[in-house]
Amino acid sequence: MSALAGERTVLARGGEGFPSALENVAQPPDRLYVVGDPFALQEGIAIVGARRATPYGRGCAKRFAALAARRGIVVVSGGARGCDAAAHAAALEEGGRTVAFLGGGCDRLYPAEHEGLFQRIVDGGGAVVSEHVWDEDPKPYGFRLRNRLIAGLARATLIVEAGLPSGTFSTADEALHEPGSRILPAER
Repeated sequence: MSALAGERTVLARGGEGFPSALENVAQPPDRLYVVGDPFALQEGIAIVGARRATPYGRGCAKRFAALAARRGIVVVSGGARGCDAAAHAAALEEGGRTVAFLGGGCDRLYPAEHEGLFQRIVDGGGAVVSEHVWDEDPKPYGFRLRNRLIAGLARATLIVEAGLPSGTFSTADEALHEPGSRILPAER
């Protein structure tokens, strides 16, 4: 079990600080468990893609996240290997804020090898967030559930690369159901 250092907050649905954008998702969470700055949970751009990313996919994630961060737009993703991690890292390198939604509790980091990245997100003024209690183990269905939160907090969702089938497409499906959200395909 890993514990990230930083401010810990529990945001209750309908309470102060709970992101209004997440009121519109399918099955809005009753609570959000946040490590880091809860004010980082503002509408931004979701940048998601393949875990087994190609150099092209990682490059697109980095370029778009850097552009967003330079413009003060929060980068939202899932902290996964590949494109997600590239997007978070690029936003941080530009001094931007990024939010990582997890599929398990914030004290059960997945993937575990991203503990350093998650800590950098917290230290950089962003947040690591889950709708699951602090020490809940990640389960396969938890990642599909977290994808609705990624899409829900985003004004636009950028799919940089995806395999078939993939969790990336479940995020795209969620984004299509969000009022006012758009999906932006990365182009060569």
